Amino acid sequence: MLRSGSRHRIALFAILAISLAAGALTRAASLRQSATFDEIILVSGGARGVAHGRWDMVTDQPPLMMWLYGWAVMSSEPELPPEERTWGFNQRWDYARALFFEGSNDPEVLLPRPRLVATAMAAALVLAAGLFGLWIAGPVAGVLAALLTALVPDVLGHGGVAYNDLPLALAFLISVWAFDASVRIPGWRTGGLAGVVLACAFGMKMSALALLPIAVLLLTMEGASRWRDLEWRRSIMMTVGACVAAAYLVLVILYSGDLTLSLLRFNFWRTVLHTTGGHPAPAFLLGAVSEGGWWYYFPVAFLLKTSAGLHLALGAGTALLGARFVAMVRKDRAAALSRLLEWRGRAPLVGALVFGAFLVRSDLNAGFRYALPAVPLLCVLAAVSLGRSWVPRAAGTGATRVGEAYGMPRYVLVRGIAAVAVALSVFSVLTAHPWYLSYSSVWAGGRDNAWQVMSDSNVDWGQGLQELRLFMEEEGVQSVRLSYFGSARPAAYGIEYVALPSFFRLGQPRTEGAEARPRFTVISATNLQGLYLQGRDPFASYREREPYRVLGHALLVFDEYAEG
Repeated sequence: MLRSGSRHRIALFAILAISLAAGALTRAASLRQSATFDEIILVSGGARGVAHGRWDMVTDQPPLMMWLYGWAVMSSEPELPPEERTWGFNQRWDYARALFFEGSNDPEVLLPRPRLVATAMAAALVLAAGLFGLWIAGPVAGVLAALLTALVPDVLGHGGVAYNDLPLALAFLISVWAFDASVRIPGWRTGGLAGVVLACAFGMKMSALALLPIAVLLLTMEGASRWRDLEWRRSIMMTVGACVAAAYLVLVILYSGDLTLSLLRFNFWRTVLHTTGGHPAPAFLLGAVSEGGWWYYFPVAFLLKTSAGLHLALGAGTALLGARFVAMVRKDRAAALSRLLEWRGRAPLVGALVFGAFLVRSDLNAGFRYALPAVPLLCVLAAVSLGRSWVPRAAGTGATRVGEAYGMPRYVLVRGIAAVAVALSVFSVLTAHPWYLSYSSVWAGGRDNAWQVMSDSNVDWGQGLQELRLFMEEEGVQSVRLSYFGSARPAAYGIEYVALPSFFRLGQPRTEGAEARPRFTVISATNLQGLYLQGRDPFASYREREPYRVLGHALLVFDEYAEG
């Protein structure tokens, strides 16, 4: 039997190895993806700010990731668009597309560097989830938390995109952990650390607003059992003060010394309007279109965008937690409530529930990536529950009786469930590589058919141009008819095309050397549904046709010669 110290060291090594493996998978996948829709805005705004000190182009996003990505892309010494022109909010797409796809710049040279920053954060997220699980419930929970998080396709996919969804998930998880630690062990150090992490989360994306009620709830839960302790009350006041002061100081630094944080306040109100006013395009889910979206959009998207392995682990973990709590309530209701309030695993539970409530209330039904901060917390929660039942312990809970009714001890059943969950998740990741952005689970009816139940960044975020180029080389065709949903310029990836209706105009009707009547028509999945085409639906007839190929589960290729 290994000693406790040895088990912890082995767990730490395993968690680190899992995080590095996740980073390697993410990096390999990102090199196969063309520029996605939104990332060029954040990167180009950062590049301009680093080069010229001008941060007035991308004012609707917090500055931290813009700054990091800007330094990364400037390390490749790109040719920047001229400053003689006014590059304001309304011209930012022109600037970004000029930076990446015009002049001497090559997007396949520029993008990998800022994407490496995001990849490092994906690895850090897996590491943090594992350490959080270890802190809550020991070595087994830590390793399981790291594994489940590393095997979330959207973690691997968005870790390869230079945007702020994955970094926010990292900052969100660490903030929840820091809040819980600071109320359990109050003091200026823990409070200051919580404030720094909170400010970093707000510096990444305004969805960090959900952290404020989480902090209040964790403080309330701890105070319910310790309020009579005068020393704790004094310490917690110091903790809160240190947290607020540290957060304010870091935010002032991030916002270039603005003591009034005017841009932060502007971003706050813009986020409120954005989440309550919906997306510019209608929402799409399970084949239905809605202008206002659905309250159940994100719960359904969770089932469609995460693996059956995670569903099994989370379902089993929830059942085990429920059985334990019911057993405690039957024994002593007051003691059960007290134990729940003091429970070490309360932080991921509260974090996931609060952020989930924000999502259900949101009208922004444009992609599961907005729910990413909740997913690692769910992975930690499932791992903690399963890890607690990993070794033989005293019988008596409902879960124990169910297992032993079939001659199987509870810990054997839990180990079997965990093994199956991890195996299913590994299978999902390996079969989805490198198309994690367009991943869909078994419930979606097949990955090449996922466009029929989801759209936008769930499936098609502009990432497939390199795969289209490879397809054209394999088929020996000079050009295609193209409707592309993305901000990239296809010509920058060596694609000759005849332009079809797209979100951004693709330029000349036919690029130099393109055939007048190409054999293949290629339509992005989002455009195929007509969602962003200003009320038009030019490709309705193609929805009834069988595609010749589906590239990266996102670009549908139709053979016009076969149709004729």
